[in-house]
Order: sequence, then structure tokens, then C-alpha cells
Amino acid sequence: MAKDSICHVEWSSTDLQRTKGFFSGLFGWQFEDWGEKYTLFKPLEGIGGGVARVDKVVPAESPVVYVQVEEIEPYLGRSKGLGGEVAVPKTEIPTVGWFAHLTDPDGNVVGLFQGNSQCT
Repeated sequence: MAKDSICHVEWSSTDLQRTKGFFSGLFGWQFEDWGEKYTLFKPLEGIGGGVARVDKVVPAESPVVYVQVEEIEPYLGRSKGLGGEVAVPKTEIPTVGWFAHLTDPDGNVVGLFQGNSQCT
């Protein structure tokens, strides 16, 4: 995947089974559960993503679009200098890589993804 391109979209859901039924019925998406609180979706074509189980959906935080970067840290600092904030610091996704969430000056969430050597 190209550097600085959108690589993952993530929705929030209070009921994963209901959400999976909705998107599979609407678009024919396939799902792969990653534990009890997360499922990946794969469309027939294009960028896939995930659905995270949450207690309450906050519309300003869902969906989250992830941009693939080589290293997350420089973007965290650059975001602050441009009027943004770090909402979720660099966090490991075991066997996959790392992610972080930034907010732009209006509070919109932007996800960053850094794959490990097996993903890039």
C-alpha cells in the first residue's frame, strides 16, 4: 500500500452481530471476528476495515479513517504544531503493527496506522 494513503476504515457499534447483519445484507461484505469486541470487514472491492464494539456510539468518532504511514511519531508532533491533538497515543496491535488517533482543529478523528515488517 502506498505511503500516506487511506488503508482502513473503522466504525463503532453497540451490537456487532446487528452491524455485521446490516453491512453483509446491504453490501455483501464478509466478516472475520477478532475477539469479542472487534470484527474486520472486507468488501468485494476496495478498502476494508473494522467494527469496534463500544458501549455508546459517538457520531463524531465513527467512522475513523486510517492513513498508513511509515512511522507514527513524526505525525503526532506535526499534528500538534498544526493545531491538532493526540487523542490516542501510539498503541500496539499484536502481530500487525501500531495505531494512533489524532484530532484535527475541529475535533475530527484521524487514524494513523504503522504496519510491522510483515505488513509493509
